Amino acid sequence: MTRLLFLVQVSRPILWPVLPLVYYLGLHAARAPLSAAAVVEMLLLTLPMNLIGCGLNDVYDYESDRRSERRRKVWGAVVADADRTLVWRACLATVPLVLGGALVTRNAFNIAATGGLVLVAWAYSVPPLRLKERPPLDSLANGLGFFLLPFTMGYSLGADPMAMPLKYYLLALSVCGIHALATAADYEADKAAGHRTLAVVFGRQAAAAFALATFAIALVFGDYQGIAVRVYLAVGAVATLAALLVPRDRTIAVACVTIFVGFLAAAVCHVIGW
Repeated sequence: MTRLLFLVQVSRPILWPVLPLVYYLGLHAARAPLSAAAVVEMLLLTLPMNLIGCGLNDVYDYESDRRSERRRKVWGAVVADADRTLVWRACLATVPLVLGGALVTRNAFNIAATGGLVLVAWAYSVPPLRLKERPPLDSLANGLGFFLLPFTMGYSLGADPMAMPLKYYLLALSVCGIHALATAADYEADKAAGHRTLAVVFGRQAAAAFALATFAIALVFGDYQGIAVRVYLAVGAVATLAALLVPRDRTIAVACVTIFVGFLAAAVCHVIGW
């Protein structure tokens, strides 16, 4: 039971709603029904998929995690050397569950997107690729993993992903910006641990400027009908502008929290028609 609770902490329950919400946004955009297979996939995108993504990341991030007060407060678990074997085995055991959920749909695009999601999670954290330390590929990988691929999983059940409108790709771009801003929040810990993230390589203000640009591009060029999405992008632009003008720990942390909570609220409001 203690090990199970530890693995739940590693999977970061605070992030569990994100991937299922993005998946459901894809379903909603394609006007696909909420089938039993879709519900199963959404459940698998909570603890199982987050354990793969966050667990692999934490196995290789011990040095920066132990130095980051923010990470200890928010995530509540640090994977030390003694925990690596447990987390590795749990991640490997979870991969077939996630892929099996995709196979149930019998949809080629869905299966490909699910496989891509697992591969991106692996490539982001695990050497020799370890995209986390190859900026700007670190932020681009998060745009894929936290938006485009799970969105495509849901979208594929009701429409052709090859004909997906530009506005959804622009939302994925804004998620790249969110990750860039998060690297600015973890700047001190990552730099001390020797991790070459986007903020460490290019600086905090450059990371915030990139995030601001992604929100601005999505807001200007995305043809969004719902007011919730447009308000969210505007709030994201303001938050990242504040982080750019005042690149301090507190300002950046507040901007990250605002964007995260704003996403959850905007996604729910969009689905109910606002």
